[in-house]
Amino acid sequence: MAERSTYGQKCKDCGHIGFVEDGAAGDVTCQVCGLVAESHVIDVSSEWRAFADSDKPQADRTRVGRATDDLLSEGGIGATIITASTKEGSNTAACNLSRLQTRNNTDRTLQQAYSQINRISDKLGLTKTITDTAQHYYKLVYEQKCSRGQGLAAVAAAVLLRACRQEGVPRTVMEFEAVVPDATKKDIFKAHKTIEACLQAEEGAVAAAPRRVAVSDHMRRFCSHLGMNQKESRACIDVADNTVPREGTARHNSPWDGKSPNSIAAAIIYMVTQLPAATNKPSTTAIALECSVAEGTLQSTYRDLYTEKAALIPKWFAKAEEMQHLQQPR
Repeated sequence: MAERSTYGQKCKDCGHIGFVEDGAAGDVTCQVCGLVAESHVIDVSSEWRAFADSDKPQADRTRVGRATDDLLSEGGIGATIITASTKEGSNTAACNLSRLQTRNNTDRTLQQAYSQINRISDKLGLTKTITDTAQHYYKLVYEQKCSRGQGLAAVAAAVLLRACRQEGVPRTVMEFEAVVPDATKKDIFKAHKTIEACLQAEEGAVAAAPRRVAVSDHMRRFCSHLGMNQKESRACIDVADNTVPREGTARHNSPWDGKSPNSIAAAIIYMVTQLPAATNKPSTTAIALECSVAEGTLQSTYRDLYTEKAALIPKWFAKAEEMQHLQQPR
């Protein structure tokens, strides 16, 4: 008899004080005469359900199943049919049920997409907040069937790009293309456009529209990777704000309108590092490689910026006579 607890009450038959509870039978009985004072007692202790390791000294007995996952259908809770291998003589019907379950399992598709998102996020060094937001976007898109006809890699990159813009983290399509070999820039752009339309149509799916990423948002990261100091980085950011004002400020028609943010950022870094106040002088190849642009594109954008150098370069960084050190555009 498994004695769970002892009660200090007096037995009506023998007068002995002391009852014990039989946890297996659910009875409270006298220790001397065996009188059953109560039967079918409810056990209010923890209900252990997993006894696979009960014979080990430190058994990990879990009271409940795994935690629910809102990113999976029905919270990720469901039955899984596990069959033995063919060599062990598995049941044919059970094998067929297992294959049917795998084929119709929505969670399998979602988990594959989440794994792809995690791999891309790890390669780009993105935060967990951005990864979780991207996975949430993917589930919304998958449920609305907006991802049909799109490659998994392209959709995963597109939702991560959308999450980066939502969180205000500057990342370019070229950076995603570099770490996703199964999708081109065109595929990612196409998937992103489809996802954007799907999320806008989903009422209440997105709390706020993604913030437009300005050229100056990329500057600090590019300058840091090129080994530029704080003063040079600040100058590049100021030039970027003068070149392409942030959202909410007045814009003006300029020769560089329509240029990609990476091209403008590369041309600005190239321009600033030529001035006497700049101590770091990275090569054109290093700048183009860091900003993911071709050297010809860098020179073409620099040609457009050079005509407005006096209005773009801040006076605290370079005076008018110091701007004569800038190379003539090719």
